[in-house]
Amino acid sequence: MTEIVLAAAVAEVMATWAAMTGRGEMSRQSLEKFTLLLARFQRYANARQVFLLAEVTEQLASAFIDAPGRTRHGVTAPAALATRYLRRSVLRMYFRTARELRLCEHDPTWAITLPPRAYGRIRPLSEDEAIALRHAAEFTDRPSRHAAAAALALSGGHTGEIGHTTLADLDAPAARVWMHGSSKTTPRWCPLSPWELRTLTSRAGYVRDHAPPGTPDGRLKLAVSSQAGGDEQLQARSCVALGDLLARIGVAADVSVRPASVTAYAAWNLHARTGRIEDAALLLGLSSLDRTAATIGHHWQPAPHAPPRPHGKAN
Repeated sequence: MTEIVLAAAVAEVMATWAAMTGRGEMSRQSLEKFTLLLARFQRYANARQVFLLAEVTEQLASAFIDAPGRTRHGVTAPAALATRYLRRSVLRMYFRTARELRLCEHDPTWAITLPPRAYGRIRPLSEDEAIALRHAAEFTDRPSRHAAAAALALSGGHTGEIGHTTLADLDAPAARVWMHGSSKTTPRWCPLSPWELRTLTSRAGYVRDHAPPGTPDGRLKLAVSSQAGGDEQLQARSCVALGDLLARIGVAADVSVRPASVTAYAAWNLHARTGRIEDAALLLGLSSLDRTAATIGHHWQPAPHAPPRPHGKAN
């Protein structure tokens, strides 16, 4: 393979990310963060005499991810875990895009592990994985059920709800979709991002055009086939669609990633923007803040402290 200059690869990847942002696969906020950090990585690598893309090693990537930084008070301090996760996300997205552009064949970040952020067995997708999921879901010849399932999950829908969502539940003018709830979640409106709205609107048009004439929208499913099925069958169909996409972006082998990880990302992303665990709970239709915090891997309550011991001699 021709030796690719790191700076040229960075420029080409940034241009691709800008195009993805134009399609809604990447938010403008993510684009700004990712391009800023990628440019910083290029300077970091060049300062260590690494100028070719093929020369970026796992050691260099790991050193950049763990590099100390300056606090707002100008003090050098170890990188916070959230910062390390963001840096790794940027590098993973960079090499994923570079491989797609045939600029390289390696990914020095794939073996770099960080301390887990989630309480339980399932974690939310990382930001780069969510972007890759949208990118993988993009349809070429027709709007697929995979893309619709991804859009509903990224809006806050659980796999047990996605299979019940019909064309009648899509409120395109208000950019929202109705989730019917379940035994564990409350019915609610979930807001739609521009990508989610475009995807679901396109899917709705495709399903309507291919349905028997006169079929009401309330009988046409958005993300699964409209064949009859019980709750478990509909949930299984949603899980298969999301599982196919997770396999497509290369995270299916991670035992902590499941279809529920896509929904968990939606709540994690909202909490990251607002700082309110209540907002994430409302999006997920959960009444328990503890369960919401566990879903997104957030420690929302400080650990209890033992009461101070009384002075004096013990009895």
